[in-house]
Amino acid sequence: MGAGPAGLTAALYAGRSMKRTVLLEAGIPGGELLNTENIEDYPGFASITGPDLAGKMTEHALSFGAELVSARVTAIDLEPDGFKRIELEEGDPYFAKAVILAAGGQPRKLDVPGEKEYAGRGVSYCAVCDGAFFRGEHLAVVGGGDAALEEAAFLTRYASKVTVIHRRSEFRAQPLLVERARQNPKMEFLLDAVVEEIRGDGMRVESVRLR
Repeated sequence: MGAGPAGLTAALYAGRSMKRTVLLEAGIPGGELLNTENIEDYPGFASITGPDLAGKMTEHALSFGAELVSARVTAIDLEPDGFKRIELEEGDPYFAKAVILAAGGQPRKLDVPGEKEYAGRGVSYCAVCDGAFFRGEHLAVVGGGDAALEEAAFLTRYASKVTVIHRRSEFRAQPLLVERARQNPKMEFLLDAVVEEIRGDGMRVESVRLR
């Protein structure tokens, strides 16, 4: 279940072991790779885009006989004979001796006032997906890990300025990413700061309140 990097790798090994393998994915194969602009730390590639790597991983898994099925799993039940019954939102169920769960993750949310109200109207969880909608604007990225700095750097293509807001005094990201971020003239940093509220005019985000 799941066709992100983990699911595709599992399908590759299962197929290579001559196991009949079905890969169930509700969306597009690749998972969070599809939201990653550039990858520089995957062995064998000095630099590759996330979607390109996702495509290569999918092709590799399918080359060993894995079957990719577009379906959303709704339940897994254990049958009396030990088989697992995988119920789908649409279509007949699958029966399997083993199920590998590789469902991936979801963006970590702030759970602050205004976040839900302005989702899709200034609050975004994917810079690659939505960055072009904010050309010339001052943007804020919340976080201090690899993903936050990578997304912030990508947004400088479009934004007039990108402010990275991090609740700690030091970043958790790789030193190389931190160095690149500090050298980017369109990026600034607010450390030891926490977003308490996202404010807007009822239509779109206008500001954030910090403490």
